[in-house]
Amino acid sequence: MTTYLVEPFKTADEAWQALEEQQGMSDGEQVDLWQHQLQTAEWLLQQGADDELIVAGLLHDLGDGRVIDAEHAPWAARLVRPLFGERVSWLVGAHADAKRYLCTTDSHYWATLSPVSQQTFIKQGGMMTPEELAAFEAQPWAQDALRLRKCDDAGKNPHHTVANPQFFRVILERVASVHQA
Repeated sequence: MTTYLVEPFKTADEAWQALEEQQGMSDGEQVDLWQHQLQTAEWLLQQGADDELIVAGLLHDLGDGRVIDAEHAPWAARLVRPLFGERVSWLVGAHADAKRYLCTTDSHYWATLSPVSQQTFIKQGGMMTPEELAAFEAQPWAQDALRLRKCDDAGKNPHHTVANPQFFRVILERVASVHQA
C-alpha cells in the first residue's frame, strides 16, 4: 500500500477532493469508501447530530486505502485538524478507538461488526486495557465518538446510495468557514 504524504487541508475544496478521490476505492467492504463516508454522515444527520459530528463522519476514513490500518485514523485526524478544528480532528482520530472501546465493554458488539471491521480491529490495537478504557471515557467527546462509530458500522449498505452528496459538501464548507474565521 502506498503511503500518501499529504499536507493538512487548507480549504474545504481540498477536503472534498480527497473524499471524491475515494470513489471506487475499497477497503474490502461492499461499498466504496466514498459511499461509506457519505452513508456514515447521512446516518449522523438522521440522528440529529450537529455539523461538526457530521463532518467527522464524512471524513473519518480518509486514511483507508491510503495508509496502513493502524495509522488510518490518526493520519486523517492530522489532515483535518487545521481546517475543521480540534473536535472534528479528535473524533476522526478516535473512531477506531471507539470500536476497541465497544468491543471491550459490550460483549454483543463484536457480532455486529462486518468481517472487514473485525479483521482491522486487531491491527488497530484489539481490546482496550483498563487504563485505555479510563482514558477514553475521560475524553469530553467520547460519547460523540461512540455515536460516530455506530453510524460508521451502519454506513456500509451496498443497496443504498446517498442521493445528494452536495448536501454534505455544504455542511463541510460551513464547518470549515467557522474555523477559518
